[in-house]
Amino acid sequence: MGRPERFANAAAFKSFTGLTPRTSSTGDSETKGQSISKAGSSRLRDQLVCSANVARGLDPQLAAIYHREMVERGAHHTKAVCVVAARLAERAWAVMNRGEPYVICDVDGTPVTPAKAKAIIAERYLVSEEVRRRRRSRRNTKKGGRAPHQVLEARELKSDARRRQTRQPSPSLP
Repeated sequence: MGRPERFANAAAFKSFTGLTPRTSSTGDSETKGQSISKAGSSRLRDQLVCSANVARGLDPQLAAIYHREMVERGAHHTKAVCVVAARLAERAWAVMNRGEPYVICDVDGTPVTPAKAKAIIAERYLVSEEVRRRRRSRRNTKKGGRAPHQVLEARELKSDARRRQTRQPSPSLP
């Protein structure tokens, strides 16, 4: 990150991390809902995503964001964690810019203890296993509900069989 003053605001730092959606515009039309830009340091982005995954279990505000993405907006786990990571990047910039410690707060902005924060998350923001199952990628389960590794193994077997069929015997030498 370096010095936080080098960024005009939290949004500029979030953009620097590559956690903002790409934009594509031509004329009067703008394409929304694209994947993240992945600009900037991949190490920083990876660290923010890993930190966001942990922070959603410790901070009720971040847990609320994750819960909203998963339950209301239909996002899968990775996308929801990336949204939390983008918010965490903004907070990291604000904390560094102010030079004050990070304070865990309830969704209404009231500071809470870590134990109280975990209790709030357990009470209000846990994503049910049913929702998680529905949000899992359908690409991996199209073929009869098989797990991803089973699909990959089946593909490898098919490609091996195809290679064996197309392989021509070596010409015999005189």
